[in-house]
Amino acid sequence: MKRISEEQIPKRIRKMRLERNMTQKDLADAIGVTKGYISRIENSDTAPPVGKLLALAQAMHVEVDSFFGAENPEVSLTVTPRNNRPVVASDSRTLAKYEHLALNFPNRAFESYVVKCPKNSNVSQLMQHKGQELIYVLKGSFTFNVDGTSYNLEEGDAVYFDSSCPHFGNNLSGEEIELLIVMYSGSATDE
Repeated sequence: MKRISEEQIPKRIRKMRLERNMTQKDLADAIGVTKGYISRIENSDTAPPVGKLLALAQAMHVEVDSFFGAENPEVSLTVTPRNNRPVVASDSRTLAKYEHLALNFPNRAFESYVVKCPKNSNVSQLMQHKGQELIYVLKGSFTFNVDGTSYNLEEGDAVYFDSSCPHFGNNLSGEEIELLIVMYSGSATDE
């Protein structure tokens, strides 16, 4: 499978928007952000947060894979080795890296990631997107805030929530954390 680099993703988003005859305002209105935010995404050299990628994919009626140049082979199973998980999003502000667990599987019902975040840093910026989400702490501990309430989560803890509620996380521990994140927002092929 041929994937594009992270710095090419914003250009790909712009190209796909134009192919659908959508203005930046059309796309902004569809995902509930400003036209300026869409402009910043398209002119950036890094991919937007995963929640925004999901929203963009829904608004353009595509699979999130299309931003990464992923092909859609006819498969009923995919194996992603631990040492070959593609990093599909990273953020220089949060320092979190999102490794996709099933990028090769077409028409996924949900998105799944291992998120790695260094000590004393943000796991995410404030996010809000359609769907539901599960976060399971694989390693370390962190503070998770959903809809204004904070929860301290330790290794082995899980939280399942409505991801349309504003949410973010902070790694306030002195160690790297690893999270399993599973997001469901409906298939891009759902009408």
